[in-house]
Amino acid sequence: MAHNVLVLVSHPTLENSRINDALVEAASKVNNVTVRHLDEILSNNGGHFPVAEEQSVIAEHQSIVLQFPWYWYAAPATLKLYLDEILTRGWAYAGGTALEGKKLLCAISTGGPAEAYGPDGNNKYTMDTLLSPLKATANMTRLVWQEPFIVHGVRHISDEQLQEICTEYQEVLLQLTD
Repeated sequence: MAHNVLVLVSHPTLENSRINDALVEAASKVNNVTVRHLDEILSNNGGHFPVAEEQSVIAEHQSIVLQFPWYWYAAPATLKLYLDEILTRGWAYAGGTALEGKKLLCAISTGGPAEAYGPDGNNKYTMDTLLSPLKATANMTRLVWQEPFIVHGVRHISDEQLQEICTEYQEVLLQLTD
């Protein structure tokens, strides 16, 4: 029997991240959601991911969530390494259909406010544009791209706002279990 949602968390210092730590805790409380910490897996396996094991875990789930902080216009290096090592030719693409039809959602935290991500903002590009490499990965592997869950301006979020964000995240995860 397939589990519903796999949350793959990539954060090099999760214990120091108020936002991502809270999101992990919130996700862990949702039925039919499995949370895995990529940095721990990598550390416990000598700097590489156990490919067969990770592919097996992915195969057991119907939806995949990539949860990470936005670093220099990209996901953390650990997540990139995970995708490089796990999404192998013949399994995920080029004749491989292991991911076909599974939903993919990115849950992202940014330091800057939402208005910074646009033509008139500090970053000059929209998040939609900046997420193009992950959208292309979804396309190549036939994952079904979902509207990202983005938490902007994490340095200025109150405790009350964080609780609301965590509740919203749980609701998004529940929708993926349908």
